[in-house]
Amino acid sequence: MFENMTAKCYKALDSGDVINECWYSAFDTLLEIIEEERKKYPDCFGELAEIDQKTENKYNVQGWVDDYFKKLSALKDYDRIYKDGMRLIDAFQWQKQSSVQIKMRVVNAMERLGMHEAANRYSEEWVVQEPGDMNALFAALIFGKNQKGQGLSNQCQQP
Repeated sequence: MFENMTAKCYKALDSGDVINECWYSAFDTLLEIIEEERKKYPDCFGELAEIDQKTENKYNVQGWVDDYFKKLSALKDYDRIYKDGMRLIDAFQWQKQSSVQIKMRVVNAMERLGMHEAANRYSEEWVVQEPGDMNALFAALIFGKNQKGQGLSNQCQQP
């Protein structure tokens, strides 16, 4: 089912369409499949990479997901990037695999949508969760503010 949907998505691109409804449906179907599998096997697909590993790369899910978000970015569909990015982040554990690309897309989309306070909180929480991640620090420097309204970039100033 997913394989047929993604094939249609790429064929639509070949015919000149930038993105169409089949991409959105395929993304929804992917997350539904994951939910269904987890109902039967709770530890199934804890990481996005596990899908490709367990299916011997038959569906190239990671590649397709990356293409999906690239297409959304090209269209500047920040609402979908934000919503679907959050769904993707929430769908996996991200213990073995990094979610940095998706998180950067999400925080950028929040900012583009005018969700400045949400982008603040998100990037600041990301630094707390992953203090060693330079991308989290980068996002917090750009989008984050502390309670006094100063960005993290002001925290290193000498007294």
